[in-house]
Amino acid sequence: MDSELTIIKKSLRFLKVYSLVMTLLFIVMAFSGFTQSALKQNFEEITAKQIILTDANGKIRVRLGGDLGRRGGILFYNDEGTEAGGLLYGGTRDKDGKVDAFSLLTMDQFKSDQIVVLAYDHSGDRKRYGLTINDRPDVMSAQADEIIQELGQALRKAEQSGKSSVEMDALRREYLSRIPAREIVARRLFAGRDVEGSSQVTLSDPDGKPRLRLQVDKLGQASISFLDPSGKTVRTIKP
Repeated sequence: MDSELTIIKKSLRFLKVYSLVMTLLFIVMAFSGFTQSALKQNFEEITAKQIILTDANGKIRVRLGGDLGRRGGILFYNDEGTEAGGLLYGGTRDKDGKVDAFSLLTMDQFKSDQIVVLAYDHSGDRKRYGLTINDRPDVMSAQADEIIQELGQALRKAEQSGKSSVEMDALRREYLSRIPAREIVARRLFAGRDVEGSSQVTLSDPDGKPRLRLQVDKLGQASISFLDPSGKTVRTIKP
């Protein structure tokens, strides 16, 4: 009898050990298969509002989205997690057929805003597109920072109320006119097509005031104009 009990106990111990080993092997195999499939799966199509790409340390480096402030595009981030530029698109046509569209490729100054911009803006009959180069201070003044914060709030309210891009631009100009350009942003160069249909290159001083303009207007007339700090043309050269 004792010998039979001993055999039964040994058999139970063996079954327990066997069951534990097999369970561990199953978990390892399942986890290994899941990891490999998760890393190597191929998809023909993925639907998502946003896709976030991170580096080896888990920091966000790229954000792909179809709803980035009513825009579709890509935002890039630097090593410190600050937005460093983006590629954005948007466009719509209202019930009357009026177009309100834009495309934007930007490069930001470190922990600041856009300094290189390639943009297309189309609102109704007004179209403007080209390359803009900006100057920005390394440190913004307290006054400028306060006005920028107020502008941000005003733009968010305007966007929520469905304001057009023309109205949004007017709002930006109104707020930014309160700040000396060199304290926030001074446009130093524009090369492209203006809203009047002219092809032009405009060079500006450190305060963002145009001083030299090379232009071919919509009638094909070419000119080189020199401007004073107030924007008055002091000399024009034509063929």
